Amino acid sequence: MKTFKITNITNFAAKRDSKFNMAIDIEYIDNRTKKVINLKAGDNVFLTVDSLPLSVHRLRIKNLITIEEVNLAALTKPADNPKRVKRPKPIKKVVVVEKKNEPEIEKKSSTKKKTVTE
Repeated sequence: MKTFKITNITNFAAKRDSKFNMAIDIEYIDNRTKKVINLKAGDNVFLTVDSLPLSVHRLRIKNLITIEEVNLAALTKPADNPKRVKRPKPIKKVVVVEKKNEPEIEKKSSTKKKTVTE
């Protein structure tokens, strides 16, 4: 059995495209029962099967999904150093108030030089 990562890429389609941001149904058979996975735009799903179903191949040919084969051991292995998610800092609004340009009054120097004669 192989594990496949299936990603819905309809969110990258053209905005006027009829398949833009469309949810996709992936049909497969598990123990003689037909199952359906509803995959929203931009989401991933891991599917473990012997071979890919025909519905998945059709969606891949239409460029609605991408398929990658994934090693199951790498998925179950715990991460050694998981990255810590930082909270976003709140955005502070800065308001700048400008004063009207008023004509400045020229200041005359009040210091006078005195000459002392002896």
